[in-house]
Amino acid sequence: MAALRRLVVEATGFGVRGALLEDDRLIEVLDVDAHGDQILDRLFLGRVSAVDRTLNAAFVDIGLAQPALLAAKDARFAKGLRERQPIGKLVREGEYLLVQGLREPVEDKGGRVTTDIRLMGFHLLWRPSEVGPETGPARGAEREALRIRGEQLFPGRAVSLRRHAARVGDDVLRAELARLEARWRQVRAEAEAKRRPGPLSGGEHPLEVLLRDALTPELAGVAVADPELVARARALLEGPLAPHGIALERLDPARSAFEQTGVAEQLEQALAREIAIPGGGRLIVEPTSALVAIDVDGGNRAALEVDLAAAREIARILRLRNLGGTIVVDFVDLPTRNERVRLEQALAKAFRDDPAPVQIHPMTATGLVEIGRSRRGRSLDQLLRRACPACAGSGRVPSLRARAEALFGVLMREGAARVRAAPDLARYLQTEAGAVWASFAERTRLLADPALAPGEFRTEPLHGG
Repeated sequence: MAALRRLVVEATGFGVRGALLEDDRLIEVLDVDAHGDQILDRLFLGRVSAVDRTLNAAFVDIGLAQPALLAAKDARFAKGLRERQPIGKLVREGEYLLVQGLREPVEDKGGRVTTDIRLMGFHLLWRPSEVGPETGPARGAEREALRIRGEQLFPGRAVSLRRHAARVGDDVLRAELARLEARWRQVRAEAEAKRRPGPLSGGEHPLEVLLRDALTPELAGVAVADPELVARARALLEGPLAPHGIALERLDPARSAFEQTGVAEQLEQALAREIAIPGGGRLIVEPTSALVAIDVDGGNRAALEVDLAAAREIARILRLRNLGGTIVVDFVDLPTRNERVRLEQALAKAFRDDPAPVQIHPMTATGLVEIGRSRRGRSLDQLLRRACPACAGSGRVPSLRARAEALFGVLMREGAARVRAAPDLARYLQTEAGAVWASFAERTRLLADPALAPGEFRTEPLHGG
């Protein structure tokens, strides 16, 4: 029987963050922005700033710091084309397009977008262009049954049923498609009124996106502290998600949801260089620009025993920290082929529920295993930490975004205040986080205080003088 899961939801100011717990252990962090520079799956009104025929792609201004790349194969859907065409025949400089994020920026490279818009519901996915990519035959009886049911319910509508659709009736699915159609109309109206590059919400709240991404048959409860999020969660759990029987747990609104549930402490542990292996031993995790290196230190445990335990923990940590690309694991050497096969089977089982595609290569004679995990979104380290400005970048400290989130949490729970912030944090609040800070600025006074260490802040009641 699968372990039950619990989702803890925290308001960040930029949007919402969800911590997915399985048997009270943190297995994944899901971040959804309403403001900020997140690209993945968000909708944008973009403007083509340049067409590069050599790359067979265009650069699109989406209202963020860097333009996004639109490859020709992803540009054809705006023209209603299934077959591929050169980029010069698909877009022109200065043209406005509705696009959706495919990949987050990496270092100095901008993100990637597509015109193949996919609107996701709790139980189905709809492509408004009606020109989705060609799909192969469904795998397995359950997927085939969903495919047939989707075609019968929505003939010719480019609708795909998610696996959760098997638990709900046809009326629920029809109502969900109607909501997605209404959202699409709102997105288009928002884009028409906007007429400048930038993100589009279509009225969708980040909490709905978060619950949609976290929904699995194992999700048993959602824990929320913020009163406004409690009300929204109740409406969703008692409305479109009612067939799933997910319980709502209301936490103390005067305290952080992550602190009340132990998530904050587990996040600190997960981002550490050394990770304890349950039962003994440790992992040493070293992300680099080229790959992620993980060393298994077994202590005094038997080699196979510690390697099998490490396999489960490695799968959890890679998913939790959202690490992708090439991962090289130096396991404790296993002398026999039978033991190496057992480890490979344990790794395959450990990664079975990972939402990202994973490829595991056989162990080498020296105990190395290469794992390929698709990059999707920002890593937890990129989101929450930065190079230390006081030690020439040799250490990692909380990111300016993380410090801003901590400040927003205090202000949301405690109300008006005078804020003294380190100069770097004060600049960040007024520039990159300006859209969020604007909601606090009328009732909060911000002072840049050079006496504070980078990223630090202090709050004082406004009536304090």
